[in-house]
Amino acid sequence: MADLLDFGMTALGDLLTPRLAERLRAGGTPVRYPDRALIHARGDIKPGLSMVRSGSVRFGNPGSDGSYIVITVMGPGQCFGEFSLFADLPRTHDAVAIGETVVDQISRTAFDAILAEEPELSRIMLTAVTGRLHAAIEMIDDMRRLPLPVRTAKLIRQLAAASGRRDHARCTQSELAFALGVSRVSSGKALGRLRALGLVEPGYGEVVIPDPARLSDWIRTHAELEPLSPAPAPGRAPLSRPD
Repeated sequence: MADLLDFGMTALGDLLTPRLAERLRAGGTPVRYPDRALIHARGDIKPGLSMVRSGSVRFGNPGSDGSYIVITVMGPGQCFGEFSLFADLPRTHDAVAIGETVVDQISRTAFDAILAEEPELSRIMLTAVTGRLHAAIEMIDDMRRLPLPVRTAKLIRQLAAASGRRDHARCTQSELAFALGVSRVSSGKALGRLRALGLVEPGYGEVVIPDPARLSDWIRTHAELEPLSPAPAPGRAPLSRPD
């Protein structure tokens, strides 16, 4: 589920050098949470950085109608708590463990001490946070501008790319509805529309893409905007994790 709801965000753990990763882990306290345990609640003010070591963390808030709206799921290597760490802002969503989960809790004092000795961590953190903001803005634009079948097609293509197989996405109809923030009925209608066009073929726990190039062309035609490709600024190489 973490792959379904991370929206292509680069995990902090993928940007850290092995030495920095070890510094952060050593500076934190590993806390083990059982399935469905509350890690923090909306409104909590607990300055510090949290990094998922194992398991997954679901973020969401209850709706007035009794529903529960999930905005993202984070897996190993991903972090949260930047709002409280850098700006003393309250937590915006409940964070709940999915399955047995271990989170490294790094206090502000410990983080500041590491940052003072490892200034390169500031750029890495900025890269991770900016990437998350970029993904969020793109998602908001899609929600306000695109019809559900197009959003569904984009998500299926994203899942296929993340799995390394452009012609195959591992997900159920319920999971698609969950990720898109719509009802299963609405998701089913959107998926049916794509199937009628010959763009996808839903199966048991998967969606097959008969012609990935044709699906991309259809998305490009109906999304109106050209997809963005990350590019380094002049004179600056893209930040990546060293070997």
